[in-house]
Amino acid sequence: MKRHTRRLTALYFFCSMILLTASGGLCQEIPQKVTVASSPNPVGSGARAIGMGGAFIAVADDATAASWNPAGLTQLRRPEVSIAYSYFKRRDDFSSSAHPESNGMQETSADEINYLSAAYPFQIFRRNMIVSINYQYLYAFDRNLDSDFISLSKDKSMRGIQHMNFKQRGKLAALSPAYAIQITPNLSLGATLNVWTDKLFWRNGWTADTRIKGALGRVGKPASSFTARDYDRYHGFSGLNMNLGLLWDVNSLIRIGAVVKTPFTGELKHDRTVTTLNRSPSGTGTKTKLRIHENVDMSMPCSYGIGTALRFTDEFTLSFDVFRTEWSHFKLEDEKGMRKNAVTGKPSHESKTYATHQVRLGGEYLFVLTKTVIPLRAGVFY
Repeated sequence: MKRHTRRLTALYFFCSMILLTASGGLCQEIPQKVTVASSPNPVGSGARAIGMGGAFIAVADDATAASWNPAGLTQLRRPEVSIAYSYFKRRDDFSSSAHPESNGMQETSADEINYLSAAYPFQIFRRNMIVSINYQYLYAFDRNLDSDFISLSKDKSMRGIQHMNFKQRGKLAALSPAYAIQITPNLSLGATLNVWTDKLFWRNGWTADTRIKGALGRVGKPASSFTARDYDRYHGFSGLNMNLGLLWDVNSLIRIGAVVKTPFTGELKHDRTVTTLNRSPSGTGTKTKLRIHENVDMSMPCSYGIGTALRFTDEFTLSFDVFRTEWSHFKLEDEKGMRKNAVTGKPSHESKTYATHQVRLGGEYLFVLTKTVIPLRAGVFY
């Protein structure tokens, strides 16, 4: 969590600069800032896959296969309609040796329709095929930060105190038609086209709202107070990419799956408003309001993975996945051609973000009763 603390500290000094320059009448235009404060959090599709720790690339035998591995759709034998609803609660623990006053636990929670689909299998030339239409909730931007900062000048004659409250909300979702075909009894291929848009029944984008209150002055003397609000809105996200999948039944025990989610560049509209109010020790106030509106391109990274499923019996399956996302290619570019690392907010050449690797292990056991089947699933991921 240290990287989050560095962002908090950077935001502290960034806002201090805005406040001080605005109060002195030196800030004639709004500073450029193209950042999302953190990488979006990938959201897995479907309760079954999540119950197996996301180790689903080589299993993928329900309608959510369009997200995990579209080749797995050929395992559906009957028309199917499905819906999944999700709720999460996350706690982040922040610590900083430079600003111990900012240490503490932060919580975020959200709920959303996770997945909605309709699938129809059929046969042509004795080959199993299937088409489906899917709604996928794929990335979440929800995050809360609430921290205090205290700073002293080198000679300890000046002291600054700030309280910062940061809230980020939003999501990226896609409408995803999919198609899969069983090439041979043991090999299937599939593709999902992800249409990213907010012109249907949901909005694609996020808002980041930062509010700061504080005081700055000489130690032991009346201080100047200030408040600031930095409101960022990214909306109208649109773009196209694909999920390409393969599923191979090596034998009755081993199945191998692979998926590639292609990179793409999405278009966004960006609105930003910075409002500051400075008051001197005598009570005199100065208010400043600055705005920008621009179009932004966001480069989304490529991700790919491979999985193995071991079906020991009809009731017991064990699965294992390795998945990589190239977050180093996650960038934002504004109308002036300035490219920035979308995680750190720094120019691309000054900041490097590394790829993430997920290792996922899951299992499923089916208790087959006379009239029903009760599944037990468990999984871990790192």
